[in-house]
Amino acid sequence: MIALLGFIIALLGLILGPFINYAIYQFAYFPRPISPWQRPPDSPARPLIQKVPVLGWFARTSESDKHGWLFWLRPMLIELSVPIALWWMYSYIMAGRLLPLGVPPASDYVLFQSFVCVGLLTLLLTVATFIDFDERTIPDVITVPGTCLAVVMSAAFPDWRLKELDPTDWPTVAMVDLHANSPFLWPASWIQGGSLALFLAIFFWLGWCFALLNRVWITRRGWKKAWNYFWAYLARDPWTIRVIWMAVVGTVGIIAAYYFLTPVRWESMLSSLFGIGLGGLLVWSFRIVAAVVLKKEALGFGDVTLMAMVGAFTGWQVVWISFFLSPFFGLIFVVGFWIVTRDSSTPFGPYLSLGVVYTLYNWANIWTTVSEIILPPSMLIVFWGILLIALAVLLGVIEFVKMSARKTILKR
Repeated sequence: MIALLGFIIALLGLILGPFINYAIYQFAYFPRPISPWQRPPDSPARPLIQKVPVLGWFARTSESDKHGWLFWLRPMLIELSVPIALWWMYSYIMAGRLLPLGVPPASDYVLFQSFVCVGLLTLLLTVATFIDFDERTIPDVITVPGTCLAVVMSAAFPDWRLKELDPTDWPTVAMVDLHANSPFLWPASWIQGGSLALFLAIFFWLGWCFALLNRVWITRRGWKKAWNYFWAYLARDPWTIRVIWMAVVGTVGIIAAYYFLTPVRWESMLSSLFGIGLGGLLVWSFRIVAAVVLKKEALGFGDVTLMAMVGAFTGWQVVWISFFLSPFFGLIFVVGFWIVTRDSSTPFGPYLSLGVVYTLYNWANIWTTVSEIILPPSMLIVFWGILLIALAVLLGVIEFVKMSARKTILKR
């Protein structure tokens, strides 16, 4: 049965591959009619042969003068890779490879939930990665619906969550769901009946909604004018109404979940909201510090919304681990890209995505180690502050060295 379902999933991948290409070119800030499922302006619909997955791209090689040399190669490889990747993900997860080492396997139903959720997140990261490569931006049309969907799925399918060893069951081996306070114990009042949990859930949700607003802060004419401009711009922006509606509906939904969901579903939803808050806030704080020190944007806000989406799917722990792993992936690719093109500029989103994928599919090994050294919640904030200070100092030293080198070159 599992083998048959794996074959069906691979066939489904042949359908999802063209959709991913469609999303990459259509959901970008500057859409390009490259996907055969997009209709070019003032042009007839494409022939059916061009819409055949994988093989259809060979029928379009003559369009290189319109879209660039070998424009068809990347989307063709994407459509070829998606069914293979989905089949591998299905086999990997159903074999229990995401579970902590040495624990009894979970039921096939729980493992299949994990495959659906992790697979969906991987596909969303794929779309965001290629758009970021093309435009150096990650559009909200990918991350905002993905985040909302993840919160709903956390309540609907609470059993899919990543697992960890139960610290209260030692020396026997048992596993529990990863939760917002992992690897530490939940305060009893957080699960059901405690007002602090509800307050934090709404706080993180409204904070995320506020972050999505198109905020403009101009201080050239003083703080009072800046404040007036800030609210005037929000009032005129059509996006503001949508965000307000999302904030209201989400808040009502959280309150209803708190009072009517079972403790397990509420705990799962709370973990998702913690992932949005702590995951997005980590990247946002590093973005602010880097911008202040370097006096230019070092991380795009799309990176913030991307990691908030990841946190909504997986919890804040995956975001924190992958965020500190991603520079290593970036270093490898940036050096290779610079050797070929002599261009050192690169988007950071793809390497954040690589860090997330690496963390997810090596969870059984990574969390076993990281959970031993991670700080308790009260100390985590202190550690966070120390990291921000260290980042500011490091960036300041790098910028000072660069300026000194420029002055030395100019003197010569």
